[in-house]
Amino acid sequence: MVLRDTQAGALPRCASMVKHIGNPIKRASALLVLACAVLVGCAPRIDTTPPSFPFAAGWQNSFPNQKQPIDAKQWWTGLKDPVLTALVEKALAESPDLTAAQLRAKAAWEETGAIQSLQTAEASAAARRSGGKQRSEDLAISSAINLQTVLDLGRAREAQALGAIARAGIAAGEESAARLLLIGEVSNSYLGLRAAQQQLELLRRAQQRQRAILRIAQDLLNEGEGTRIDTLRSQARLNALDTQRKDIEATIEREVLRLTLLTGSQPGALPPDLERRLRQREPQPRPRLAPDPVVPADLIRNRPDLLVAEARYNGARAALGSARAELYPSLVISGLIDARRITARNPLTDATETRRGSVVSLGPSLRLPELPTRATRASISAAAMRVEAEYQAWHAEVLKALFEVESSLLDYRKATEAEALSQRTVTLQSEAADLLLAALREGEATFGEMAAIQSDLIDLELTEVDKRLARARGFVDLHLRLGIGASR
Repeated sequence: MVLRDTQAGALPRCASMVKHIGNPIKRASALLVLACAVLVGCAPRIDTTPPSFPFAAGWQNSFPNQKQPIDAKQWWTGLKDPVLTALVEKALAESPDLTAAQLRAKAAWEETGAIQSLQTAEASAAARRSGGKQRSEDLAISSAINLQTVLDLGRAREAQALGAIARAGIAAGEESAARLLLIGEVSNSYLGLRAAQQQLELLRRAQQRQRAILRIAQDLLNEGEGTRIDTLRSQARLNALDTQRKDIEATIEREVLRLTLLTGSQPGALPPDLERRLRQREPQPRPRLAPDPVVPADLIRNRPDLLVAEARYNGARAALGSARAELYPSLVISGLIDARRITARNPLTDATETRRGSVVSLGPSLRLPELPTRATRASISAAAMRVEAEYQAWHAEVLKALFEVESSLLDYRKATEAEALSQRTVTLQSEAADLLLAALREGEATFGEMAAIQSDLIDLELTEVDKRLARARGFVDLHLRLGIGASR
């Protein structure tokens, strides 16, 4: 906490000025004014400097050949998939969860304006009429203006305002977290859908190949050159592929339903054009981000958890300011202007009289602080400890964020390498399967070898889809860990 100390020599100058004032009343007034001035100088200022970590300037990932920075606000558009972009935009506009978080953030920000100002003005007006047969008729009209200003010697109002801003910051961080979570869920669900559709197509092709293998096995068995074992194994493999296909179809329906709900639509109420494009098989989205991007250190400040932790730290500092403000007096200067006009008619004489008048008052009101008792000191000490605790919590969140970002960078790099390796493996296996089929036709290979290599091929093709999905989800996870896209 930063405190503003009283300048050296201030009190001796004040004492010297009082020494030359002879009138006791003037001396008492001067002492009161000077005491207030000294207290204002000694009142603690609430430190609002944002926290920082000492390694911010030098931190970045250590992978070689760093060329491509990460700074895209709408990073999901980098996947070049218009359907995904449309889903994210619809979710951000219509998701009830995000709308609720936005309303809570707006409400918290509105509450910052509920802190009473140091200067206030109130106006009022009234009119009253009375009369009867045995009494006079009166008409009284009055208007008043009440002005008030507060000398916040302990900066209590400042602490209240900063506390309200901190609470609004927490709500804003929670809104950012809801926004980022929604983008991540939509992106990952969509990537899973496209991967499932690709695997479904691969399984259909594999079933066609397996049916051909089954027919060959049956023909060989009928010709006496094959065995019933080969036929049964071929039929079992075909049944297994059919089971996998049904599981994938269920996954597709589940992901479509999930995307429908995430975008704020009821089941079956997705816009027809969007649902048609969603169910139509498209290639898997592939990120174009290099496996070793540059990550500026300040980029992690976008993370909602760090925004919330920083807001909690600011709230603790504001609470400490409120606790310390109890040790200082508050001076209120208020003024009142009251104007009235009274019109009266005497029923006996039938004469009407009008009287006008006004009242003007101005004066101070001084609230003395509580004595620094043990309870007061304990309250201030506890508030100071909470400030330190919130700072340490923020620092822990920073370290956690750095670990998650570094881990995501590593995972993305490894996923990129695994995808490339899997792609080469499938290419090699496909070439081997073609060669083996040609050899089988020439009688230089066995039926069992062909069945085995075809079974391995579909497994490798499905694995390639999984690896491509892992890299795309690694791309999503990296941006989520950096907090990119959390702000509007």
